[in-house]
Amino acid sequence: MQAQPNLNQMKVISRLSIPSISTVLIDDVPHNIGQLCDFRKHPDLAAFIPENARPSFAWTGLKPHEELAAHEHPTSSMIIVCEGEGAVFGDCQQHIDAGDIVIVPPHHKHGFVGGGKNGLWTLSIQFEGTGLYENPEKPRVEFSEEKTNMHNNDLSLLLEDQKYFIEKFKSHPHIQLVRTIPIEDTATQERLLEALNIFGNWFQRMIYIRAAVGGPPAYQNLAIQHLQEEIGHDASLLKMRGNKEITWFDPILEATSSWFFEKMLSATVEEKTVLMHFVVEGTGDVFHVEALRLFGKASHFTTHVKLDEDHFAMGCRVLESSGNYDIERLRLVLKQGWEMFYLLASRFAHYAQYGESEGECYQKAS
Repeated sequence: MQAQPNLNQMKVISRLSIPSISTVLIDDVPHNIGQLCDFRKHPDLAAFIPENARPSFAWTGLKPHEELAAHEHPTSSMIIVCEGEGAVFGDCQQHIDAGDIVIVPPHHKHGFVGGGKNGLWTLSIQFEGTGLYENPEKPRVEFSEEKTNMHNNDLSLLLEDQKYFIEKFKSHPHIQLVRTIPIEDTATQERLLEALNIFGNWFQRMIYIRAAVGGPPAYQNLAIQHLQEEIGHDASLLKMRGNKEITWFDPILEATSSWFFEKMLSATVEEKTVLMHFVVEGTGDVFHVEALRLFGKASHFTTHVKLDEDHFAMGCRVLESSGNYDIERLRLVLKQGWEMFYLLASRFAHYAQYGESEGECYQKAS
């Protein structure tokens, strides 16, 4: 029978006395984790560490050139480099030496490799839940390779991201402005239409060049159908404005609009689909519904309310039927596209409210 730990006795626990593991199995795939010594596997340490606070501690050792592959986990982790040297890679890439502390927020990809002549020893600390490898049969980590294979074409991840960005856009200053412009404030409405007309011109170039560049049959057919249904978008806005010449030039609006145009030349067909049918059509779906209050009699807006949601669905169907894409790459492109459109929409709102760009304000002030 194992002796009960004496919590009233001060003692030194050798790292060598802590039971260690060097591999874990995830879906029957072995993964090297160096030499990991979880503090809770030693009876004295397990009894000493408060259970309610539930921090977890483990030594992790890597020999020179030995690698702990990139992975992520649902809890924060603090890695204290105690001996030797090596490198961290993944979302952060840097050489690490004894005394360095690596802080890893939840769901950030990271891995380590031992360096120098002796590799490195680190102290891995988590502040909630069980230790990452406390239960070797069910480790609390997800290695990047498995994640890629598991979710490589899981469209539901992209759709969840889209829901988040849509909800965020609904509270954007651009949408808030459209909701609050008085019906009688025709000056603000006209400036808003002019700003939309500028992006509408870029949008026409985008759908033309996307169709012209071509791609696999399913994506090419999608591009052509989208072109056929959206052609004349710029002209209908111009007609609403009484065919008035566009007089406003804003560098930020031009730069963000041209970013989308450039992607129609350089991005993959899957990335173009995400940018066009998720971001551009997604923002249009939100905006056009809100704009009906101001411009409900104009066919431009009533038509787009009917089409935009279907345009989003068109893109989803082609992606789903293809299944040949890197979902993590598409999630990144989706995030970038929404961030660019948030900035672009901010320029819409600014001009509609103030009638001039910030650059013009600066010139007047000087």
